[in-house]
Amino acid sequence: MHTFFESLENRILAFLSIFIAGNTLFFVALQVESLTLLRLPLTENTLFYFCFVAGAIGTIGIVAYFSEKFFFWSWLAKILVVWLPTIIILVYGFSESKNFHAVFLIAIGGYVILAGLLASFHFIEKERPHQKIDSEALPCKKWFRTQGLPTLLLVIFSTALFFSFGAYRLTEYAAVDEPLWFDGRIAKYWKNVGELDWGGTSISDKPGITIALAAGPGLWFKSTKEYRTVHHQGEVYNLKNDVEAFYLAYRLPLLIVITLLLPLFYFFLERLVGRRNALFSYVLLATSPVLLGISKIINPDSLLWIFAPLSLITYLVFLQRKSFRYLIFSGIFLGLALLTKYVANILFIFFLGLIFLEYLFHHKNENIAFVDYLKKSLQYIALLSFTALTTFYVLFPAVWVKPEKLLEGTIFSQAFEKVAPLFLILILTILFDQWFNKTRLTTALFSILEKGRRLLPISIGLIFLGSILVVVVDVISGMQPYHFMELLASPKTIATKSDFLGAFFTNFYPFIFGVTPLVFFGLLITPFFFFRRSFTESVALRTSFYFVIFILLYYFGTTVNDVAAIVRYQIILFPLGAIIGGVALEHLCVLLHKKFAFKNMPSPVISASLFLGIGITILLFTPFPLSYASSLLPAKYHIDVKDMGAGSFEAAQYLNSLPKAKDMLIWTDKDGVCKFFVGRCKRGLDYQKLRSEGLDYIVVSAGREKRTTGMMGGAIQNNKPGIIRFDEYYKRTDTKHVIEINKRPSHFVKIFKFEL
Repeated sequence: MHTFFESLENRILAFLSIFIAGNTLFFVALQVESLTLLRLPLTENTLFYFCFVAGAIGTIGIVAYFSEKFFFWSWLAKILVVWLPTIIILVYGFSESKNFHAVFLIAIGGYVILAGLLASFHFIEKERPHQKIDSEALPCKKWFRTQGLPTLLLVIFSTALFFSFGAYRLTEYAAVDEPLWFDGRIAKYWKNVGELDWGGTSISDKPGITIALAAGPGLWFKSTKEYRTVHHQGEVYNLKNDVEAFYLAYRLPLLIVITLLLPLFYFFLERLVGRRNALFSYVLLATSPVLLGISKIINPDSLLWIFAPLSLITYLVFLQRKSFRYLIFSGIFLGLALLTKYVANILFIFFLGLIFLEYLFHHKNENIAFVDYLKKSLQYIALLSFTALTTFYVLFPAVWVKPEKLLEGTIFSQAFEKVAPLFLILILTILFDQWFNKTRLTTALFSILEKGRRLLPISIGLIFLGSILVVVVDVISGMQPYHFMELLASPKTIATKSDFLGAFFTNFYPFIFGVTPLVFFGLLITPFFFFRRSFTESVALRTSFYFVIFILLYYFGTTVNDVAAIVRYQIILFPLGAIIGGVALEHLCVLLHKKFAFKNMPSPVISASLFLGIGITILLFTPFPLSYASSLLPAKYHIDVKDMGAGSFEAAQYLNSLPKAKDMLIWTDKDGVCKFFVGRCKRGLDYQKLRSEGLDYIVVSAGREKRTTGMMGGAIQNNKPGIIRFDEYYKRTDTKHVIEINKRPSHFVKIFKFEL
């Protein structure tokens, strides 16, 4: 201590720290009852604010004056130490009173982030000498040359195709839930940012912040107020006719953002599984109809399928290469995923589980003690979590003034509602065992897992393959014993209609029939690679193994939460499915090459181009990509049971082509039809009014049958006078026009002429 105060700089900084802390104490005392004795007889806070500013300038000035050269981290450490007492007093003040300006709460958040950045920097610097050097890390120019021009051209071409198919008929679709974002959320976010109303930037429970950021440029061209849909007594009025221009303004920026992010899949996959595997996977991913379809609408799932898988991929790259840049990338992507939709919290659980899987299948033979490995892995998880939460905090202004939203977005989120207690117990148990029990419990549990090292991949492979086969057999046998379409019709009440296994298998139905046949074939053969003892020697196969476990974990989580995963609910699995399929196809090519002793291995560009051609063909014959169902699924079934509005535009176009369309009155169960129809459009159940005003046409869709029937249940049971049996139109065949979604009779939009 004596040595510390011998330095003039330290004496001045200590005095400055006491001065700022004292000023803060007197300032806080004005609002905190327990500090009444410290209140000064002042009517204005101007003096306190002046002292805060003077203290900040003085701290930086003194640190700069006594430093021979600028070193950011050294300067930051000194500044944080000086202001630590002040921050502690402010935290106490906010715990006792909420009558402080939000700027002080933001200052506390900023201090915590800066302190975390400093700790992260020192941790990374400490670890670097002990990390193995990434021998394959290349400068940008050399990396591009290594990939080869044909590969890069194919990646660019695949990306351009994705954008082209996404832009095609971009405005000819009215998606369910989109009005929630168009009519207020996007504009609300940016309006409150402009007005510095940070709390008002909480626009949804998703929270959907990344959607507001990506689609926000649409506000430069179209006002949401001007194009808002008005609902009055069940009748829908559109204030403008150029609704397509409105859709273009908001959807195009989002599609551009997604397209620009898409090549990151190839870049990080190449770092993880090599060029051939990455190229095969990327082509399958870029031609996925479901991923293309979700990218065409304003919805959090449109970005979730980008951020969540990228976080998982970059984390695996870090585990493979031990380069901290990938861990930081993983944290940033995880933060963006959390800002998009809280379901991304499942990644925290999976990252924790990867600690054990990686040691078991990757580091077991590297003579690393499990105790040391676990300690280091927990530190990596801590750094990743800090990066994710910092990203979440910085881009979500509502958290600045309501820090509790940070917990609502993670451990207390709806996605964590049932598993949060178990997750917390697991974390606390590991930490307690690590700090106070010398990892005895964790080591003992791991030794049990180690004994089943060979059995685990076989078991996982059998569960995955068996589940796929059960679903396929069930479909072939006429949806017996589980009728997946009926179970998916009410995804949040599936627990009342099926047992646990039925709910679990139902999740596989939209997944295995929502991927292309090539990907399905890759998923089908992947478990057979797990049965080989040497599969863990391949990073690509080990990655597929982890992804399969993630899929099973995801389905287990949804089943435990009594929710069936419709296509949108499991959108983050489709990129993983494409990657698994790509890796399986690449390894199959290698096996066939060895088996038949071909002289030359086919160029990956040639093989990938063939896959790309198949993907393009599928997209060309899929007018409704989000409602895509594989050709392997019988035509009488479909997977997009809770569709997002497929066929609305086409139904409206047919009605608009009829004589005197502007004078017509229609009833529909799809709000999207009303967006494009030029006449009057109603969705309510005021039967007498519909009859008196001269109802002309009725439009019904397969995805709304259950909802309409449920809404009419009371009127049907009571035999309400004048009732119009809309529920019967779903089965009727005397249609004026039928739109079959992707040529599937079970997925339709029917138009009927109403007759009294």
